[in-house]
Amino acid sequence: METLMLLTYIALCWAIFKIFKIPVNKWSMTTAVLGGVFLIGHILMGMAYYHPASQQARIFYITTPILPNVRGKVVEVPVHPNQPVKKGDVLFKIDPTPYRAKVDEIKALLAFAEARLRDTIKLRKRAGGSKFDIEEYRKQVAQYKAQLADAMFDLESCVVRAPADGYVTHIRVRPGQMAVPFPIQPMMTFVNADTATLIAGFPPEPSSNIHEGDEAEVVFPAYPGMTFQGHVKEVLPALAEGELKPNQDMVSFNRQLPAGLIPAVIELDRNITSLGLPLGVNAEVAVYGVSEGYWAHVSIVRRILLRMITWSHFLRFH
Repeated sequence: METLMLLTYIALCWAIFKIFKIPVNKWSMTTAVLGGVFLIGHILMGMAYYHPASQQARIFYITTPILPNVRGKVVEVPVHPNQPVKKGDVLFKIDPTPYRAKVDEIKALLAFAEARLRDTIKLRKRAGGSKFDIEEYRKQVAQYKAQLADAMFDLESCVVRAPADGYVTHIRVRPGQMAVPFPIQPMMTFVNADTATLIAGFPPEPSSNIHEGDEAEVVFPAYPGMTFQGHVKEVLPALAEGELKPNQDMVSFNRQLPAGLIPAVIELDRNITSLGLPLGVNAEVAVYGVSEGYWAHVSIVRRILLRMITWSHFLRFH
């Protein structure tokens, strides 16, 4: 950015010297240099504080590790990597034979317990059977129903489904492999399509001038020459660099602590899904804060520079 401003100022000075035929001497050169230092310094200071920009911006997203609830041999993987799926679509299936057998066994035990309960109740009405036997059979029925619910859950878990709309990447399972509910080794990685969020990191100095609702502009290197309008949706209240975990040492300022950036969530005014931008792509963001007095005109320079940056992306293609 500073290079673009410097080149623009040099070109402007050259044009002024040529058009007005100003002699090149130590006085005119000194005036041009000092004027450039003052002008560019004035603009940079105003932009950096009142209308900050960030090159540390990225589309973040949430992934879900796909794990089975039960152990078994995988018999089918109908899903394809990086293909859109809907919530509830089948991702893979586990051989249900042992779990179906367990369900059938508990159903038979439950039916037998219910039949004995009915017979005991009839016997008590006719001949005064034991009340203790009735309570015992009722207990057995309740236990078998609970076991049946648990067994049905295991049987239904043999079909692993998509937790939301999105797509699957990094499929690590194939038919014939053994699926194990082990958190460290997920079978697949599921990308939640509705969690894509553009977050930009700003230095702490201008953070007091970044507010919810402020106008923002975004450029993506993948789409040179295009500028996308948006606004600040939220300024996150915590920095990752300040997180203290229970297993960490005490804070020590004797060693270098990393500087943190203020994370701001940027919401675009248009839906960019059709652009086909991969999740995780980087971007550059400018935020136009609510400034007073003469600082308002500095935002015009920021807008011009941002557009010069996006057009310069054409030069990076090889």
